[in-house]
Amino acid sequence: MDIDRSKGINDSYGHIILDNVIKFIASLMCQFAFPYHHVARYGGEELAIIMPDTTLEEAREICENIRAAMEKSHLRRKANNEVLGIVTISIGVARLQCGENVENFIIRADKSLYQAKENGRNRVVC
Repeated sequence: MDIDRSKGINDSYGHIILDNVIKFIASLMCQFAFPYHHVARYGGEELAIIMPDTTLEEAREICENIRAAMEKSHLRRKANNEVLGIVTISIGVARLQCGENVENFIIRADKSLYQAKENGRNRVVC
């Protein structure tokens, strides 16, 4: 998953606020993921959940719950209570295919993520 328009957040509020947004998203991921899932920061403002023993539909539902919770959140700066506005995320979901290498799996997940971005952001694509 990836923060939509993260450059705007960074440019308007700085790296520390963007990092706090990432931490908030990670907390949502932990809230909705199953205990045996693995939540991780994958790079920059990208995050991932590895979901063993989870169907594609369950994974899509978890991601949709995270996306919806993020969209409903009204984030504010702690220092002065300034509203950051609505921050959304786009999510690409892929299922590891039997015999598939990790590189191809990540490429397919990225393609789903890019499709979510191209189709208007703030959505989950499998």
